[in-house]
Amino acid sequence: MAVDKASRPAISIIVPIYNVEEYLEWCLDSLVAQTFANIEIVCVNDGSTDASRDIALRYAQRDPRVVLIDKVNGGLSSARNAGIYAATAPLVCFVDSDDRMTLDACEKIVAAFEKSNADVVTFGAHCYPESAGEPWLAERLSPRDVEYDGFAPDLLFKEMSLPYAWRTACKRDFLVDNNLFFREDVAFGEDQIFHFALYPRAQKTVLMSNKLYDYRIAREGSLMYRFARDTASVAAEHVNIVEHIFTDWAAGGFLRQYPAEMLIWSHDFALIWIAEQDDPLRSKLLSNLRNVWLTYFSEKEILALKLPWATKRMIKAALLHPESFKGLRGKVLRHSYGLQQEGFREEFGKLRWAINHKRVKKD
Repeated sequence: MAVDKASRPAISIIVPIYNVEEYLEWCLDSLVAQTFANIEIVCVNDGSTDASRDIALRYAQRDPRVVLIDKVNGGLSSARNAGIYAATAPLVCFVDSDDRMTLDACEKIVAAFEKSNADVVTFGAHCYPESAGEPWLAERLSPRDVEYDGFAPDLLFKEMSLPYAWRTACKRDFLVDNNLFFREDVAFGEDQIFHFALYPRAQKTVLMSNKLYDYRIAREGSLMYRFARDTASVAAEHVNIVEHIFTDWAAGGFLRQYPAEMLIWSHDFALIWIAEQDDPLRSKLLSNLRNVWLTYFSEKEILALKLPWATKRMIKAALLHPESFKGLRGKVLRHSYGLQQEGFREEFGKLRWAINHKRVKKD
C-alpha cells in the first residue's frame, strides 16, 4: 500500500521482542513519550511465549504510531530485519526491548540527519544501572562529536563507534540499497558485523557525543549474559565474526586497502581470546583463525606488515608455531601483549631475561 507522504513518520524505531514481559513497558513508555512525535514504533514479536505480545498489543491499540508485527521465532537479527522491511520512515533506529531511549533521543537523531545528510549517525549511551557499568564500557559508549566524509579506518579502530546496533541510526534506503541487513546465521556478535559493513559503505557518518540511550547491563537470562560466562563460546564466536567480516570486506574491496588494521583488529578481537583457552579448543581455533588470514593474505604478506611488536609476535606464533601458546611460552606471549598495551616493552625485556635465567617458576 502506498504511503501518504504527508503523514509519513520521520523515523521508525525497531523493537525486537522476545519474552521480556518484565521490561517491555519500561522500554515502550520511553518511546511513546518522545519529545519528537512524528515517529513509528515497529514492535516485532519474535514468537514470545510470555505476556510480551499482549503488552505490545495494548500499546498498539492505544497509540496509532505503534505497529505490532508477529513472526515465528528466528532470533534477534531476524526480528530486526523484519522491522527494517516493515519500516515506513526514511530513517530507522533500533531499541532492545529491555532498554530505553532518553525522551529527546529521536529529536536529536532526526536533527543530526537533517543537518548533515549523513547515511549513518552513531550516538552515545548510559549504562543502566550506572553502578553496574565497567569503566571501559562507559568509555566505549562515549563517542566524540565528529563527521566522516567517506570512510577512514579510524572510524572503526580509534573512535568509540562499536559495537551495539542500538546506538546507530541509518537511512533506510542506504540499508536496503546496499543489502545491509543483520546476519541471521550468527548467534553472537551480529552488531559487530553490522557496523563493519555499514561504515565503509557510508558516504557520510556522524558520531554524536549525546547520550540518548539507557543500556541495561546484561540481564540474567539474556544472550549476552550467557555468553559472558562462557569464554570458550566467546572465543569460537569471535573467530566466526572475523571470518564473516573478512569475507565481506574482501567482497567490498576494503580488505586489501587496510591489511595491517584488520590483522591488528582480528588479533585483539579473536587471538587474545583464543590464547586463553585450553587444548584441544585452542589448537582448533588457532587453526581456524589462521585459515581465515591465509584465505586473503600469504604468510609472507602478513609477516611483512608493520604491526605493534607484541601483536606481531603473537600473529607470527599463530601462523608458524601454534605450539608456542602452550604453558610458559603462552603466558609470555599473552603477558607481552599486556605490556605492549601499557607501553612497557622494557619491562617485557626484563621478564624474558628472568625466564631465561629460570627466575620465573615454570608450569
